[in-house]
Amino acid sequence: MNDQFNTAAAIPRIEDLPYFYSPPVQFVYELTAAIAAGLYTYAGTPSVLTPLRNVMENAVYYIRSVSLIADIDELDYEAALLTAPVFQIYKPSEATVMLFKEPIIMNKFYQQFDFRGVYTTAKSDDQILASFKGILVQTPALIGKASITLKAIISAQEINDDNFLKLFRERYPYVK
Repeated sequence: MNDQFNTAAAIPRIEDLPYFYSPPVQFVYELTAAIAAGLYTYAGTPSVLTPLRNVMENAVYYIRSVSLIADIDELDYEAALLTAPVFQIYKPSEATVMLFKEPIIMNKFYQQFDFRGVYTTAKSDDQILASFKGILVQTPALIGKASITLKAIISAQEINDDNFLKLFRERYPYVK
């Protein structure tokens, strides 16, 4: 049997993470849109996380969940949706390459939305980029609200165990 397709062939499982060498990390991305002509517009331009967090060279980042919220009440947010903002994560230094195949559509708030993925880089002092793209409309509840900030909180683990990483790279050479 071709070992490439043999799922029992020592593929590292997330349950086997070397937790001592895999500290939890959070990436936070915020984007504020000011009101203009009754709209809060998020352009979708990839930018660095806020606050800035560099990713480690040759570590594997296992993204576990994403939370998406805004600085307004959730019911006011849902009422203001004109074009639901979409959230996307981009590979560092490659602003056109999305980390996930599909963006997360923020048609409501998400708390620890199970959205898993893996990222690694061979570049030192690299960064993850993110974006929101969409439009909220000013509703009566938002009169006087000059801007709205959308926030994404990405919960991940930074895997640094050499043995685990060696096996991971052998089994998943396409993860870059």
